[in-house]
Amino acid sequence: MINSFADAMTEEIFEGIYTHAIRKKFSSSIVKMAERKLDLLNSVETFETLEAIPSHRGGGLKRDVQDFYSIPLTGNFRLCFRWNGNNAEDVAIR
Repeated sequence: MINSFADAMTEEIFEGIYTHAIRKKFSSSIVKMAERKLDLLNSVETFETLEAIPSHRGGGLKRDVQDFYSIPLTGNFRLCFRWNGNNAEDVAIR
């Protein structure tokens, strides 16, 4: 479950709000992919469930030095978050 967002733009995409700033920064295909991944992230109850998703095996789900995990979207964009207990925190599209 998503506990917090790192920025307002990611939260707006999650809530289905498409501002001019979002349309200017992200293509519609990136927004659609982000919506699906955000819904998925919000629905998982454990990190093991998230790791078990076939598209995340083999390098899809990565952890960096600052304890952020990331899921690739398209191109250079990734869905980044910290996992705390059973919640995703500081979720952002970067």
